[in-house]
Amino acid sequence: FEMADIHCHMLGGVDDGAKDLNEMYTMMDMAYADGIRHICFTPHFKTYHFRRTSDIDKYNSVIANSFNEAVKYAEEKYPDLRLYLGNEVMYHSDVIESSESSHFKRINGGSYFLVEFQPEVSVYDMRNAVRNLLRKGYRPVIAHVERYMELYKKPEFVKELREYGAIFQVNASSVAKMRFGKVSSFIKSLFKKSYVDIIATDAHSSEVYTPIMSEAAKKIAKSYGEDVAKRVCLTNPLATINDVKLF
Repeated sequence: FEMADIHCHMLGGVDDGAKDLNEMYTMMDMAYADGIRHICFTPHFKTYHFRRTSDIDKYNSVIANSFNEAVKYAEEKYPDLRLYLGNEVMYHSDVIESSESSHFKRINGGSYFLVEFQPEVSVYDMRNAVRNLLRKGYRPVIAHVERYMELYKKPEFVKELREYGAIFQVNASSVAKMRFGKVSSFIKSLFKKSYVDIIATDAHSSEVYTPIMSEAAKKIAKSYGEDVAKRVCLTNPLATINDVKLF
């Protein structure tokens, strides 16, 4: 089945992802060859990187230009490849004010909001962030949830965050490498409880953190069934793109 990637850094010359347009094209080629037919580009957005609003405007201009080039490339080479825009937003205390100013992009302009935290974030700060975002009408998709070690220590918070309405995204590379160790055990526990909502590449280059999902999809299908693989690699990602409520 085809797949949808809602978290990647493929836009050329924008953030710490593809270094230029040529690498962006290479990564788009890789994604398409892998079976990905929907890509939401999510360049990093960290408000503390900007000194003034004009810096944000310049950054968004670079994003727009790179995205336009991606669209042109897809139209010429892959007519059935659909492209969208968003941001991966680093959460901190003033991010709500930034969202009110519409400085950054939600997934395809809808209500879903790809949010990341510092790896050492406390579960309490994460809970407050999720509640704040939901109060503002945003549906938080927590990026690479397997990186937050505090959740390993307090698994009851995983259930609590889900009950609030947080969406859990796991990186494809983490699933593909899933064997032993704390990270693998955590991801397996999430799958067993049906807490993994979305698999995405978080692709940063054509060589490391590549835009590949199929390996993870095959592993999920083998361990948990093809229905689960399709749900986390296509159905749920498309729901966020189309702003459809998951649960």
